[in-house]
Amino acid sequence: MTFSLLPITIIPAKMFHPNDECLKISHALINYWDIDTSKPITISVGGNQTLAMIEGAAISKNEIIFEEGLFQKLSIPIQESQWVSSFSRTSHTLTLGPVIGILTDYTESEKEPHFRSIHAFCKELHDLVTEIGGFLFVFQLADWTDTTLEGYYYQNNHWQKSSLPLPAVIYNRIHSRRLEASHLFETFKTKIKGKQILIFNDHFLSKSIVHHLLYSEEYMKPYLPETWMLTEHSLQEMLKKYSSIFIKPIHGSQGRNIIKAINENEALQVKISTGTNKDRTFQFTDHIQFYQWLLPHLKKRTYLIQQAIPLMSYKNRQLDFRILCHKNFQNTWKVTSAVARLSDDQQFVSNIARGGEIMKPIHILSILSNRETAIQQLKLMKELAIEASSIVSQMSDGFIGELGVDIGVDEEGKLWIIEINSKPSKNFEAESNKIRPSAKALLEYCTFLSFSKGRYD
Repeated sequence: MTFSLLPITIIPAKMFHPNDECLKISHALINYWDIDTSKPITISVGGNQTLAMIEGAAISKNEIIFEEGLFQKLSIPIQESQWVSSFSRTSHTLTLGPVIGILTDYTESEKEPHFRSIHAFCKELHDLVTEIGGFLFVFQLADWTDTTLEGYYYQNNHWQKSSLPLPAVIYNRIHSRRLEASHLFETFKTKIKGKQILIFNDHFLSKSIVHHLLYSEEYMKPYLPETWMLTEHSLQEMLKKYSSIFIKPIHGSQGRNIIKAINENEALQVKISTGTNKDRTFQFTDHIQFYQWLLPHLKKRTYLIQQAIPLMSYKNRQLDFRILCHKNFQNTWKVTSAVARLSDDQQFVSNIARGGEIMKPIHILSILSNRETAIQQLKLMKELAIEASSIVSQMSDGFIGELGVDIGVDEEGKLWIIEINSKPSKNFEAESNKIRPSAKALLEYCTFLSFSKGRYD
């Protein structure tokens, strides 16, 4: 799908028509868009619309002068700003966007809100939107009512709360699985659908569902560890078949509550990842004793059991790779970044939240093999991540525009898909003073959703 979009600078001005709001557009732009200046134009910004008269002016083609009253009617700050624009002659409508709402759960103080793990990323995305065009704000479910929306937008070097236009697209970064599974969130999704507002990545991904989706494609099976729902029978069978296994909560994240069991001298050595910097270790005589110990855990959450792959390690530290994938302006998947993740010395998971470390993939792969092999392995990882992302997004409900794909390489050089995350951390990408590729990709996808003519099909 192609779009006829133009970058536009909106410039505020005092009212120059006492009875009607008006905007001034260059004669060149009037001709380019073939605007009928004899009738009012509809201006659409996110979910807000208003009518205005048009006046030709000797100004730059890519500038439009708004009277201040238009800003107020559209619920946007009265300030010079960059936008992406399109014009429909059929409906005589000028659309400005993208208007992006980041939905999360945050804390508030007298000074400023704090958006938890995505706080710095929100500012980074704001800076990019300000430069490229559009309007971005952050809100939580409590900020939304049937008639109004409040939230935080960045102005004068701080986040400030205000009434805001309804967004065209919502990027869901709710931290809490419980909140996301609540009736409140389901009601919210129903209401925004009725207002033709798109939301993407609207749910955490269950490990069991991801495995099922990928396993349903025959050509993906070789990349998947054997996986079952945890029962006493599946535990017994997997321990017979493999020297070590993983037990993972299907709704887990950040490497918490993962259990690794190792068959060792007719006994089971069991490690469990915790919220601390050191794993806890237990020993059991057989699978029956182990399962009895597991039973209290099973009352709290559902687990799956998985073959443990002997992955490459570096200096006795577990190693895997996070491949970050996004949909772009053409609505196709691409890799935006890749990092190698090393576990902490006393952890068996490589998650950064558990004290892990990141490195450049080519660097660590070259150390473990050679540069030529490293380049080929990284290329294959990216291809596998894109394929996995495509399958998950096509076979899941709703829109998915961002996925973190975790891939391991075993001691024979074979690739394995470990996990796919719909809320990938914003803290693992290589540090840089520049805007990260993931921010640019998210803006691309939001722009696609905002301006796509088929967005409500």
